[in-house]
Amino acid sequence: MKLRNIFIAGMSVVALVGCNDYLEVDAPSKNFPTDVFSDARAMERARNGVYASMLSSNMFGDKLINAFCRNSDVDFVSNSSQYTTTNKYCRFDCDPSGSDLKNSWSDLYHGIEVCNLFIEGAEGSPAYDPENPDGDIVQMIGEAKVARAMFYHELIWLFGDVPFSFNSSQTTTTMVYPVTDRIEILNKCIEDIKSVADGMKDPSSLSEGVERISRQAAYAMIARLAMTAGGWYLAPDGDTYGKMTRAANYLEFYKTAREYAKKVIDSNVHNLSKDYYKVFVDECNNIVTNNDDPIFEIPFGKESTGNIGYIHGPKMELYEGQSPHPYGEAKSSARLNALYRFMFDEDDERRDYVNQLFRYTAEGSEYTCRFENSYTVQNGKWSKLWVTGGLGRSSQGSTGINYPYLRYADVLLMFAEADNEIEGQPTTDAIDAVKEVRKRAFRNTNPIKAEAFACGDYEEFKKTILDERKFEFAGENMRWRDLVRNNMYSVELYWTFFRNLAIAEDAGGSSTYTDLVSEHDFGYSGGYDKLPYKIATLRTYKNLDPITKEAVYSERQFPNNDIMVCWAANPYEKWTSSQIAEAKNKYTKLGSASISTSSWTDEDVFAWWNDDAQEPKDEIRYSLLGFIQYSPTGSINLMRNGNLDHCPDPSENPTVDQLPVVRYILPYPASEIARSHGAYVNKYGYSQQ
Repeated sequence: MKLRNIFIAGMSVVALVGCNDYLEVDAPSKNFPTDVFSDARAMERARNGVYASMLSSNMFGDKLINAFCRNSDVDFVSNSSQYTTTNKYCRFDCDPSGSDLKNSWSDLYHGIEVCNLFIEGAEGSPAYDPENPDGDIVQMIGEAKVARAMFYHELIWLFGDVPFSFNSSQTTTTMVYPVTDRIEILNKCIEDIKSVADGMKDPSSLSEGVERISRQAAYAMIARLAMTAGGWYLAPDGDTYGKMTRAANYLEFYKTAREYAKKVIDSNVHNLSKDYYKVFVDECNNIVTNNDDPIFEIPFGKESTGNIGYIHGPKMELYEGQSPHPYGEAKSSARLNALYRFMFDEDDERRDYVNQLFRYTAEGSEYTCRFENSYTVQNGKWSKLWVTGGLGRSSQGSTGINYPYLRYADVLLMFAEADNEIEGQPTTDAIDAVKEVRKRAFRNTNPIKAEAFACGDYEEFKKTILDERKFEFAGENMRWRDLVRNNMYSVELYWTFFRNLAIAEDAGGSSTYTDLVSEHDFGYSGGYDKLPYKIATLRTYKNLDPITKEAVYSERQFPNNDIMVCWAANPYEKWTSSQIAEAKNKYTKLGSASISTSSWTDEDVFAWWNDDAQEPKDEIRYSLLGFIQYSPTGSINLMRNGNLDHCPDPSENPTVDQLPVVRYILPYPASEIARSHGAYVNKYGYSQQ
């Protein structure tokens, strides 16, 4: 659609909804324009309003995959404050007054209202005959039903049990909808999409392809909803932070997930033909492919909506409002765990593309490309640098880069996970689904490794599937949800904290935790013995040499040959001082450019230890504040129902039952509690304001 029509849709949205929030009690009566649902063509303009409601920066354009992405061993935002705040959601630290809560709540419910209005209008239209329905109208109703389920799915992951209604403000007498159990909501959304999915169209039959919701997207969404309904979740439990539980009939939901994931697979519409990096580079360049990995891409307007690629990619600075190159500014705020990259197989193509290790500083009319030495790593999955020709020297957000909300790789791995849960052991079909994802990751480097994974029994295969998801979906708000669904979040956060602490202590001397962490991560000790604490780098060199035509980084690692790069000699391997000196003498050229030993910069990596205070730096102590912290007094404590509690030593290998729950559920916004006059009540130990 590349959104030529989506902005016309703004007129439809105003006509249908106005500018009031969905749940505002004083929202005025909204009257349908008489011609909006007169025929299928007229309905298209209103249908576009459904897509327009997705584009807010409070939703998929930024906040849902950035501010509300919780910390884990994959996605991570560091924080140095020992004090609680209103809005540090990534570290489980917030209260009902956080502005992002209200804004995202309002925009998600606004989207639901747009969907409700469209569905009611289309199904009530004289052009719609339920006995002999028009295929185009069925398709549009299906799109709205899937979109509505998307919005409810996000609300459930954010807030748990939430206000629910399939009725619009046109057909209800109250704007204070009842809080409904999340499993009931998920089940109703599943059945709702089932009722229309088979009548929807393949992407090849849609003029905008995967920028619209197809039959395969509907099937994939059913599978995703069912996986959530079948998994573990944090339920209210009196005045505590809650308790982890799952539906009594959870296996029935896994059966639904397997059935509908299999429908996508058996349709033979999608595949993983493109190289991994190419999927996302094409999205950066508005290249839409209807039969590859993306099943549904949220269609942002070019240079007008969405911050995909602005919150991702190498960080780029402006000087006096402009960058010294045609790519503009990038905040790079959606970050990755600094140790995530060391968990990949060295031949996995995803590693070097996703984990981008250098940034761009503006120095007047020039710029320097230097190693990004931080507590986190930049996520290169999308980047303004991948946009051919750039978006302009003064460009900032509103990149217009599509976001792949549903991917075929996800469907394959959902199928494998659901099948393993149902059968209690790996099956040939599930193993083949995992192989298909791994083949893309290794086909250009070491194809035999695509089949080299553990699948001896249920537990081994479960770990294989979750590890594959870990490497596949960085930056897509998946990892913490995968861990919650499998009741592993508290355990993995515990090890994430001690992993960072071990590396910090090693930087200051030695740590008793390093081998224990390695045993957890790799199954053996010594896994972090080669971690580089000093990296030799060459700053600001042309990626593609103008004379030799050789690239410093291959296209699969860094798909931009028009900008300078920073080359790291040992990004994944520990070198001694003599090895670094030897390398400097050995590498006298980078392409055709001569290099002197004075051209090198030695970067101190993982300098996370405060030598003066003889303790880890604050970013290590407090980045998981709402779950585990290294207190000002020097003790390590867990947060259990709002109180600091003893933390077991890693040598004890604590189980999920020995650790407190992770309070990943957020509070209802204070404004909604006040507006509901007591109908909405915060639980999970949160205040009401």
